[in-house]
Amino acid sequence: MLRPRVIVPATLLALTLGAVPASARPSAEPAEAVATKVSERFRAQQLKWQPCFPESAPGLPPGGERLQCSVMKAPLDWNKPDRGTVDLAVSRLRPEHGEPKNLLLTNPGGPGEEGTIVPLLFLDPRHAAVADSSEIVGVDVRGTGRSTNVTCGGETIGRERDVRDRGRTNENAMLDDAESMARACQTASKPVGDYVNTAQTVRDFDLLRSLLGHDRTNFFGFSAGTWLGAHYATAFPSRVGRFVFDSSVKFTGTWQQIYALQPMGFERRFRQDFLPWAARYDAVYGLGDSARAVRAVYERTRAQLAEQPLDMGDGTVVTATSFDSLIAGNLYNKAYFPQLGGILAGLDAATGGSTARSGDAGTSGAGTSGAGTKGAAGANGAKVKKDLAELVDGARGSAKMPGVPTGAPDAIDATFYTVGCNDTPWHGNRRTLAASSALQGKMFPLIGWRSIAEPCLFWDRPAVKLPKPDGKGLPPVLMVQSEHDPAAPMEGAKLASAGFAGSRLLTVEDEGDHMLYGNSNPCVDNAVDSYLASGKLPRRGTTCTGGPLPDPTAPEGARGEHSAERLSGFADKLPR
Repeated sequence: MLRPRVIVPATLLALTLGAVPASARPSAEPAEAVATKVSERFRAQQLKWQPCFPESAPGLPPGGERLQCSVMKAPLDWNKPDRGTVDLAVSRLRPEHGEPKNLLLTNPGGPGEEGTIVPLLFLDPRHAAVADSSEIVGVDVRGTGRSTNVTCGGETIGRERDVRDRGRTNENAMLDDAESMARACQTASKPVGDYVNTAQTVRDFDLLRSLLGHDRTNFFGFSAGTWLGAHYATAFPSRVGRFVFDSSVKFTGTWQQIYALQPMGFERRFRQDFLPWAARYDAVYGLGDSARAVRAVYERTRAQLAEQPLDMGDGTVVTATSFDSLIAGNLYNKAYFPQLGGILAGLDAATGGSTARSGDAGTSGAGTSGAGTKGAAGANGAKVKKDLAELVDGARGSAKMPGVPTGAPDAIDATFYTVGCNDTPWHGNRRTLAASSALQGKMFPLIGWRSIAEPCLFWDRPAVKLPKPDGKGLPPVLMVQSEHDPAAPMEGAKLASAGFAGSRLLTVEDEGDHMLYGNSNPCVDNAVDSYLASGKLPRRGTTCTGGPLPDPTAPEGARGEHSAERLSGFADKLPR
């Protein structure tokens, strides 16, 4: 899943959607030729498979005990294999009966999310046609999870600064933070960090395909996994089978172009989906009976947090910038809306907003049972703060997928930055970064201002060569996309589809969820399963209808569980 880092363009938003600069389209020796030259010693290795989970692991889907794990060796640098090796954690799920007809490689995105759990999604009985015919494979890509890790040495881009404060001192400090982050990541991860990039990872995936004995492979990728899939197909066209891209980024462009779209995507999801929804349930949350009124509560609460951050008493301090991040993280899926409503009401109460002054806490039970109720904030301030602390703690990982940090505590984040900064060129400097983030902030204030936190402009980029994907000569690719996806906006997916020959775009209307497969939409699930299992594509122009927004007054457990939540629960059970 593409994480809400919110990267900023170095030029105006409209320019970032244009053609990739010539300097970003280097020529490269075909990956198939490179892989053939250097991989013979690696192709001779024998993978030793063992169960991923202990026999006593509860909560797995039926068949989850069949998931097998192993470790694969790959060159640190495929172009110069004598530089060393990396370890890659891999998993596979084979049919319960008989031999698999197909290989299905998967990736959850990020870039850098742990992928060994993803095959478990296909154990849902509704996906039996895929699970019964395929060897489904997951990978913790180089840099993350139980594979060889990268790290930023614990360095983070601090959220204690208010990104809307553009006084010279604060602006310079934020730019210094971004530059320091780039230096920390590259220093702490040497020498591995220079080789954590898509050009290396696609060769890792093809080595795994070879070791598993398949001439061709199908592919399923979420979010930033669509970038990986498009580049694998470009590097190894003769190996391409049926590819499915769920919630696509603009994989025909650059990472700078991709992240330039996010402020718009999150703002649209906030304005057009969440705010009207919260207003509809004013009786639950007390945030106002119009989208404008709910937005005013957000702005008021944010201003209070900018003036005085809220100490939750458990080591957590909510600042104005971290408040924005809490909101953005809960816009990925409509199932998180009740939790977000409770957080907004609770923080408004805790910072002395109108709900507190009128005696409405809006936090009792919000986000835990799916329903918020009004309470007496003045008389019960301690309980309000305790309930709020639980909501904030629960929200921290709402949008994270699929698991918990392993190895280096910051390996997922470090891989996220390293891939994005290594893969494609970034253009700009301190002055243009400050100016373009201010423009994004004025247009899309929820997270547009935060786009000043961009380490990639200060990155000493290695000589990575990625040909531009165009889809020519490849089998059709099925793309499924929601209209209001916040992290991978529809505009980017349409541009990618238009630039990738043979793609088939399935639009999910009246929907804003990021990651659609396995998310209780039979239309999407049937289309994906049908293509992966039998090669049948939906007709051009076919659409699906999105699911309804949640009812926070419904009984607990009435809503469906998002695929990311299921994967996160499974990952917690893996031995570390």
